[in-house]
Formats: sequence, C-alpha cells, structure tokens
Amino acid sequence: MSAAATNPLKAACIGLQHGHMGTIGPKKPGWIHTFRQLEGVEVVAYCEDTLTDKLAEAAEYDPEASVYTSVDDLIEKQDFDFAFLALPADEIPGVGIKLAEAGKHFFMEKQFARRADDMVEMVRAVRKAGVTVMPGYPHRFNPVAQDIKGLIDQGIFGRPLDLEVRMITGQVRPGVRGLESFMYTDKHEGGGIQHMLGGHYLEVMRYLMGCEVKTVMAMNGRPVGFIEEPLEDISLAIFEFENGAYGTMHSGYLQSTKGGSDNALVYRGLDGEASWTPMGNPHLEVTSSTPQWATSPTRSFDYEFAPGPPGYATHIWMLQWIQGYVDALREGREAPLTVEDGLHTLQLIDAIYESGRTGAAVDVKYGV
Repeated sequence: MSAAATNPLKAACIGLQHGHMGTIGPKKPGWIHTFRQLEGVEVVAYCEDTLTDKLAEAAEYDPEASVYTSVDDLIEKQDFDFAFLALPADEIPGVGIKLAEAGKHFFMEKQFARRADDMVEMVRAVRKAGVTVMPGYPHRFNPVAQDIKGLIDQGIFGRPLDLEVRMITGQVRPGVRGLESFMYTDKHEGGGIQHMLGGHYLEVMRYLMGCEVKTVMAMNGRPVGFIEEPLEDISLAIFEFENGAYGTMHSGYLQSTKGGSDNALVYRGLDGEASWTPMGNPHLEVTSSTPQWATSPTRSFDYEFAPGPPGYATHIWMLQWIQGYVDALREGREAPLTVEDGLHTLQLIDAIYESGRTGAAVDVKYGV
C-alpha cells in the first residue's frame, strides 16, 4: 500500500461562501468534492466565519470532520497539513499570513487580494515560512494550452508577434449574474471582470509568451451599469511583452443571457499562428510556413477531455493539476504554479486599472 494511502495529508477547507467551493453535501458538487477525491488527502475540517449555517451539512455528510467558525480556532485546535482556501479577495492575505506563520501550506482560489500591494506581505510570509502555496489558475495546464506552448518552444511559429485573447460572459444584472455575491463588490473583490475572471486568461498569456507584460494601455468601463461602482463591466487592454511581442485582452460581462461564454485565443508568430477558438474547447487550428510543416502547413487537432468525477474539476486534466499540488507537498517540491505567478498576474491587473484611470501607458512593476 502506498504512503499516500497509509499516511494521508490532512486538509482543512476554509471558506464556504465562495460559489466554487460548493456544498459539503451532494446538492452542489464543487471544490470540496474535488478535494475529497484527491489521492492521499483526508479532509479533516471545515471553517466558515460568515455563512456559518453552511457548516451544518458536515454532521450528516462528513461527520468525522471538525467544524470551525474562526480561522484562529482552526489553527490553534486542529491538526492539519494544508488548507484549501476560498474566501473574498480582501480576506485572503490576512488568512494566508496566519496559515504561513503556522507552517501550513495552502491552495487559494482566485482572486488573491483586492490589490497586489495587499498580497505582497502574504508572499513574503509564505517565502519566509517555507510553505508551498498554489494559486487557483488552472488553464495553462489544459492539454490544448500545453500543446500550443510545445509548438511555440519547437519554433513552429517563429518569432512571437501577437497574442489576442477574448473572454466574454454573462452580464452582472438581475436575472443573468446575481448581484448578491461578494464577487461583485468593491469592498470584497476590488475589481470587475478583469479582476474576477480576466486573471485566468492573463496568466495563460504570460505562460505562452514565456515572459511578463512590460507595458499596458487600457480602457475600463461600465456600459451595463448594474455592477457596484467603480467595478467594470468591460476591460480592453493592449500589451507589450518583454520579448517584444504585443497582445490584446478583451474582457466583458456583456452577454445578455445566462450561461455560456464567448472566448478565443489566437497566437501569431512570424512563421505561423494557432487559433484556440472557443478557448477552453477541445479543438485547435494551427498554420505554419516552416519547412517542417511544408507538406501540411495547416493542421487541426481534436482532443478528448476525459470527464472527472462530480466536483469543480470537471475534467481529468484539471483533477491531475490539483493532484500535482498535493504530490508536490508530499515530495517537498515547488507547486506546479507558484505564489509569485499569482502575484505577478495581479500586479498586471492593477496596471490595467491604473492605465484606465490615467489614460496613459503604464510600465508594470513586479515582485515584492
């Protein structure tokens, strides 16, 4: 029997009001269900300090787990190795610092702070304590993104020129995307579409380019107008990357109907391009003028995303990503995605907002 089976890592789930966590019981499978399915993990506690009635399900569906209404009590009284953290953005840095100082590793659902400056102290605490933290940005691990990156590294597209991304989803207004969530408030989230969802795509852009955005120009607006001010419905950003390539990001709470999205990613190099449209779907179109592809310069790739068990990780590739974090903890390795990846993405988002406010190009400042 494996060490993971005989000596599982003990985990605590912190924050049940985040929609992605789901319920402890079977009503809404989310992250909690995914965490309980991981190899070598035993969920031993749940903690929620605001919507405490959500803890009641533990008695029926996970009676051996402890429940807490205070992170301080959890850390003081519960034996656990790491935490799955899903909280309003304004709460994550403070809780993350407490976990780090207690020697606890943690996975954190985005967004990780209202502003990057709020996250910096947490990053320092994480590195000082030597704990391993992974931010909840899975999309670079999608097999399509992995293959695009592989083709880039093989030189199939030549020198990078441009990366174009679009991410449009339902409007924040009654009947489409509920206004009651903390995700659409300035106090708890601190930003609109770019802050809440855009980070997923910005992180993939920096991964594919293999470098950071150097300079950004942006416009942010509220054409729908229901989301709490000053949060934006739409964000349009233009980038210059450190490698000399350019990029655009069009993000919007703009669709008039509930459900679905309008996403695209197109990478262009001097010798070819890749179109992942819709982004997230199991299909990729690639064209290259390089000699290696002379006999077949345009190619299509279709994928089969094996479904995962009920939970937030709806496909096996995503389950393997989060399992990779657990394996890294057990083996003493760095996480597949680092706390600095999360910080740098948030620092880029802050620069997008600064450019929108000032109307000027902004050089992005990274690091702690």
